[in-house]
Amino acid sequence: MKASFRVVTFLNIAFAVLLAFAADPVVQNVTAKQRYPWNGMVDIDYEITGDATGMWLEVSAEDVQNGKTYTPTKFLSLLPVSEGRHRITWSTEAEGVTIVSTNVAVTLSLVKPDPEAATNVLYYVVDLSGGPTAANYPVTTLAAPPSTTWSDEYKATKLVLRRIEPGEIPTHDARITKPFYIGVFEVTAAQWNLVMSSDANPDATSKQAKNRVSYNDIRGANAGSGWPNSSAVDATSFLGKLRERSGIDFDLPTEAQWEYACRAGTTSAYNNGGDTEADLATLGRYSGNNNDGRGGYSGVTVVGSYAPNAWGLYDMHGNVCEWCLDYGGALRGDDPVGAVSGLYRRIRGGSYSNYDAYDCTSSYSYYGYPYRSDAYNGFRLACSAGL
Repeated sequence: MKASFRVVTFLNIAFAVLLAFAADPVVQNVTAKQRYPWNGMVDIDYEITGDATGMWLEVSAEDVQNGKTYTPTKFLSLLPVSEGRHRITWSTEAEGVTIVSTNVAVTLSLVKPDPEAATNVLYYVVDLSGGPTAANYPVTTLAAPPSTTWSDEYKATKLVLRRIEPGEIPTHDARITKPFYIGVFEVTAAQWNLVMSSDANPDATSKQAKNRVSYNDIRGANAGSGWPNSSAVDATSFLGKLRERSGIDFDLPTEAQWEYACRAGTTSAYNNGGDTEADLATLGRYSGNNNDGRGGYSGVTVVGSYAPNAWGLYDMHGNVCEWCLDYGGALRGDDPVGAVSGLYRRIRGGSYSNYDAYDCTSSYSYYGYPYRSDAYNGFRLACSAGL
């Protein structure tokens, strides 16, 4: 039963802040204060040091005079766990709680949402070097990148996907509840050719992102058109062949997975924490930096030529627009999958041809006919963590 007593001034409340310390990361420098004029909004400021990827922030409050404890859930925004200084606001009015104590202890804790989430399988690697006639594609694991940079084989003959832990989707009332894997890079022309034997493709050995690819090319126009009612794909599609030879149910990411992975905890326009076109120029190829020479001077460039986000994912902004599974819809609730039907599939990230830098932001969502294989459309892979 909710407490129902009126909040008095917080000016003289002494907040005894209890911190959850760990070797790495830590949450610290916590302060809490009710907004003037005492309207039931309590601002809680805190700082996170270290990489808290995949962790949740849990908040509790205790009236130390009467021993009552509360688990706040009514916040005006999501609870960031990225490194740096943050503010969250607890609405005690919406919570149905009114605190009269002069001594309130606020506890912030960083916790793993799933005790099974901890793993040393940070990366899955699929070896495509056997080509389109291979009986199978061997799958191996890595606990960390093989060196300070990914070598060219991971852009040509091997697909590499990174594990992403669950968490809130910044700027949306939604969350990812299960870990998943997503491509470190966009699928390249060379990788496409090793699966599909696209002899007519002039970029068959290129480490540039594969473009001129439709949703139907990736999943198939028959069984592959059934998402979200079915996860099946056509046997002759890219995913059909890749699934058969690897034994893994690879797919496109949902729009929610894509944005969550792109942001890597950020709430800014771009995933390096910036909001300007200059920030975009360091992260991916778009019309404004076609002549910077990174990966070449053509429109579509070599994957990994620009800076990654905090989770080590490259080209989430620009280079090629990336197909998502969804028909589209509001990103709300747990693991949203979009509408059950529609004419279009969602596309994210922007491309080398975008003149408006806003089209390459973390939040911008647009669409395309699934049969269209435009010059600026490409994709990256995803799969469940339950392999």
